[in-house]
Amino acid sequence: MNSDPYAQFENLDDPYVANYAHTAHQRTLEAFVDDATMAMADDMLAQIQNDKQIPFCQEHRARMYHHFQSADYSKGVYRVCSAASFRSGLPDWDILFAVEAFDEVLGDDVYLNHVTHCTLAPTRALLELSSGGGDAAYTLEFDLAEKRIVDGGFHFPQGKNHIAWRDENSVWVCPAWHEGQLTHSAYPREVWMLERGHGMDEAIPVLQADVDDMLVAACRYLDPQGRDLDVIEVAHDFYRKTYYWVDEDIQAHALKLPNTCDLIGYLGGQLLVWLKSDWQRANQRYNSGSLLAVKLHKGELGQASVLFAPDAHSVLESVETTRQFVVMHVLNNVQSELRAQQFKQGAWHEAHVPPLPKGTIELVDQPYGGDVVYVAISDFTTPLTLLCVDFALQDVAVLRKQPKQFDAKNMLTQQLWANSADGTAIPYFHVGTPSEQPVPTIVYVYGGFAVAELPHYLGLLGRHWLSLGYAFVVANVRGGGEFGPAWHQAAILKNKHKSVEDLLAVVHDLHARGLSTTEQTGLQGGSNGGLMVLAAMVDEPDSVGAVVAEVPLADMLRYPHLSSGASWLAEFGDPHSEDEDMQRALYDLSPYHRIAHQRTYPATLLTTSLSDDRVHPAHAFKTYARLQQLEQASWLYCPEDGGHTGNTTQEELADETAVIMTFFAKQLAN
Repeated sequence: MNSDPYAQFENLDDPYVANYAHTAHQRTLEAFVDDATMAMADDMLAQIQNDKQIPFCQEHRARMYHHFQSADYSKGVYRVCSAASFRSGLPDWDILFAVEAFDEVLGDDVYLNHVTHCTLAPTRALLELSSGGGDAAYTLEFDLAEKRIVDGGFHFPQGKNHIAWRDENSVWVCPAWHEGQLTHSAYPREVWMLERGHGMDEAIPVLQADVDDMLVAACRYLDPQGRDLDVIEVAHDFYRKTYYWVDEDIQAHALKLPNTCDLIGYLGGQLLVWLKSDWQRANQRYNSGSLLAVKLHKGELGQASVLFAPDAHSVLESVETTRQFVVMHVLNNVQSELRAQQFKQGAWHEAHVPPLPKGTIELVDQPYGGDVVYVAISDFTTPLTLLCVDFALQDVAVLRKQPKQFDAKNMLTQQLWANSADGTAIPYFHVGTPSEQPVPTIVYVYGGFAVAELPHYLGLLGRHWLSLGYAFVVANVRGGGEFGPAWHQAAILKNKHKSVEDLLAVVHDLHARGLSTTEQTGLQGGSNGGLMVLAAMVDEPDSVGAVVAEVPLADMLRYPHLSSGASWLAEFGDPHSEDEDMQRALYDLSPYHRIAHQRTYPATLLTTSLSDDRVHPAHAFKTYARLQQLEQASWLYCPEDGGHTGNTTQEELADETAVIMTFFAKQLAN
């Protein structure tokens, strides 16, 4: 029997829950929305909708496709222009569809999650349209040339489905629209191949995973050199996977790869394998964090070549493949650099990379069949620049520069280091105008799932926080991916508390350096980061002045039973484990359970949405209710739509950001 006094919040179908969320949301608006906040939101919206903002596109056959939102199109339109006009700076945009038109078609309030073009027939696309901006989505096949839904096309009901093109006339279907198709993590467990003109009752079953696995997915790798490959991934948890090769008879065969690797590409008949642990193969040992090219012939693995090997400072962040190059984004002490390998004359060779501006690199697109990669580069105070990098021609073209949103002339970015409780050095970035006095400072953290937090342009925050003389910090704590698999694995399961200790070490270091004070220091994090800031708050409520926890985890004893929580067992551990140390570790991590009567907590703002189907809103609701019960300064921001990622309108994004900025200003700067 559940003795949780706030268990009712787990039932989102209960009218009481929606009414409670609405009432709490209105209370937050009354507290933090005034004329100044509305003016800030209007200014933010104007910045977001500035027509000089970079349109990040997908290129297919010299056509640039873009999801565009504006004052006239709050949900957005999908548009296209020629690549030549885009590069000239005068794009000849043509609207292909308006997202709001699908509300009537589907009888639901939907937002565009993703558009997947059929690479070899790119005017055919699969549209993912989600109710309220959540993860679960409807799938519709759309003809972009004729601007219409395809009659009798590939259409699927709402669910956390995985649908992928196999070719123009067939798709891989991993269905998740009814309970029997799901894993305990609420993701698909079946793989089917469906041909055009057939219903699911005629689809070919290919594989079924165990209900205790996390999910399945299937895709076709198109090798520009002519060796296409169908692959199925069975994710047993977040970090263990089995990959299958699918033969011409649609039979799946397990590949003899380590279950801790990621398969991230296929080029020249070779699998690109990113190791997340050491791999002993025959007489050769390959180190964790390495990128390998492994020859594949009819499901059998052959010779492996090392394309990248990490060291104490350099780790792989992301990879893109072109017709003949593997392009690698590498972090060196959390600083970006680009490297490349070329496959020619049957062997791999290190390739020259044209000179690029300094800053954080993002690989944003790679048109199929060529050697061009679109790269975005920025840092905390320098707006994004969009570049077209041609590795074959060794040419770099500047396509767009994001407009400057604040004056950063006197601002300084520093990489500093703090010593955690166990003596580990933890890097963090500090951004602000140098001051002889401590200043209000927001400390941002994520710290989980091997995700690296990197410098990025602080447009709106720079305009409405840094410009006031305040500071911003990004904490690169263990649990993230800033230094490769070992950095992540140092803070998972029973050691997850080390992420929190690292965050608090950064806070202490800020105070010791005189950069901020307890009363001036705010913590901010979302999802796993929301858990980190709440856990730090209950550990040391006297070390910070305010906390913003966005779409957070908070109930670490119930999390596997809420939404997609079971998929995170490999990160946090099982609260139902017979291992008493694991149980204790999760209780000690769980902010919801450790909020105590005897303590006073800093002002806390929790955000979520009723449509979040990844991290259940109950985490935020329960925490807020507990803080309210103890008469602690706490507020809840909870719109109906947005899902987990804030997939709604630009107006709603600006409104929420303005409320968060107002909250921090009132708590830290007064």
